[in-house]
Formats: sequence, structure tokens, C-alpha cells
Amino acid sequence: MFRNLYADTRSILLSRAFRLALRAIAIYQVLYFILMKCLYVFVVGTALDADDISFVFTGIAAFLVTAATLFITDREFSNGCIRNKLISGVKRTDAFLSAVCGGMLQGALYTIFACLISGIFTKLFTAGYIAYSVPEVADYWLITIMTCMAIGAFSTALVMMFGGNKICYVIGLLLAFVMKVWDTFILDKLYPEKGSCTLTGAKLAVYSFVDKYIPYSYLMTRPHYGMSCYVIGCFSMVIISVVIGLIVFNRREIK
Repeated sequence: MFRNLYADTRSILLSRAFRLALRAIAIYQVLYFILMKCLYVFVVGTALDADDISFVFTGIAAFLVTAATLFITDREFSNGCIRNKLISGVKRTDAFLSAVCGGMLQGALYTIFACLISGIFTKLFTAGYIAYSVPEVADYWLITIMTCMAIGAFSTALVMMFGGNKICYVIGLLLAFVMKVWDTFILDKLYPEKGSCTLTGAKLAVYSFVDKYIPYSYLMTRPHYGMSCYVIGCFSMVIISVVIGLIVFNRREIK
């Protein structure tokens, strides 16, 4: 198991897609910073606040983590790596768990990389935080790391379940898009800009559950629940992905 995990980790770190994802994160944050800096200098006329640029990664996190983990895991099927592992005696369970751990590792590394870039910009080019304290910033990034790890686990399990079939790209990216749109709608209903929430009954229960326990929703707004809710949501997503994924993968014929 550990040798397999080492091999998968090395493959991820040396992957061109992994480096491309890191470049995409850096370019996105740099361009966003330049845009906000120009806006503050030429329009607002005040120093740039750290609040406006620190957590910009959450806007693309679900799509980037999903796309990167789908592509890298799918390559394991297309180049015959998974099949060769099973032929050489690696247990299906070990191969699956190693792949999922690799997806979680990617989610963590992408977020940590984004956090480092954010920290540099915040320290050198902003006037500091206005609406966040240091513990709140730390909690926000910790929750984002956990969320991206859970999404990485889910998308990797998706590829393993479909045996490298390209339909996993459609399902994974479509789900990320649908959840982003739905979460925007949910936030608007639960926390309207004017007045109070008017939802009641089953709709209120469903919207509150999604907002509280579905990791995709954690990337839509700053944390407003206790840490235990976020841990439960992310942990549950990983466990469900592993359990269902193992059942399907162990029964699937690998070509």
C-alpha cells in the first residue's frame, strides 16, 4: 500500500497537469490582484484591503481541483497504469485508496499554494485585513483545504468508478457548476441582502443542510458555522466517496 502510495504521489508531483494547475492558480491570483489594485488606485482612491484579494482562490477552487484530479487520475487509466498495477499483484482496494489519497493530496497542495501567494500579496501590497481577525483567516484557509481535499477525493473516486470513461469529466465538472449556481441561489434565500429569511418547512431544512454539510457550499462564503460542521461535511464526503467507489471499482472490469 505504502509503495503504491509513494509511486502515485511521485507521479502526481512530476505530472505536467499538476504543474499546469499550479500555474493557473498563480496567474489567476496575479491577474485578480492587478485588477483590484488598479481599481483601488484609479477609482476608489484608497489602499487595497487584504479582504478583497485573500480568498479569491475559492472562486475557482471547485472547478480547478475537479478538473486537475479528473485529468491526472484518468491518465492512470489511459496509459494502462491501473491495469498494470492489478496485473502485478496490487490489490484493487489498495489501488483505489492510493488514488483517492492522491486526489486529496492534490486538493491540499493547490490550496496551500494559493494560500502562500495570497499571504505574499497581503503582506507586501495591502493595508491589512478589515473584517477578519488572524484566527478567522486561519480557519478560512483550513476549511478551504479540507473542502478541496474532499472534492479531490470525490472526483478521483468518480474516475475510478467509471474506469476512466470520459463521462466522469461531464459528471464532475457539471456537478461543480450546478453546485456553484445552486449555492448562489441558496445563499441569496438564506441570507438576503434586504430583510430576513422567509423560507420555511422542507425547503428551509434542505437549504440549511446544503449550506451546513455539503462541502461545495463552503467555498461560496466566509465560514459562519462551528468547525465541527465543516469537519463532518468534508469527512462524510470522503467516506461516502470511498465506500461507494470501492464497491463499484471492485466489481468493474478494468480494460
